[in-house]
Amino acid sequence: MLEAGLGVSILAELVLHRTDYRLVLRPTVPAVSRTLAIGYQDKHRPPIASKYFIEYMRAHAAELA
Repeated sequence: MLEAGLGVSILAELVLHRTDYRLVLRPTVPAVSRTLAIGYQDKHRPPIASKYFIEYMRAHAAELA
């Protein structure tokens, strides 16, 4: 509907850069942010890849904000 000129939408930037739609992109003022969470079944024993990912995200959270 957006591509046909029938509306507006707020979409995640990551989604917008992975499409081949003919859309005009405009930033919101003020900027909009969202909180992401990581969930896993057992907080005492997450899978090793998850453990490293969580450690990386915690160490680099300020850079990613």
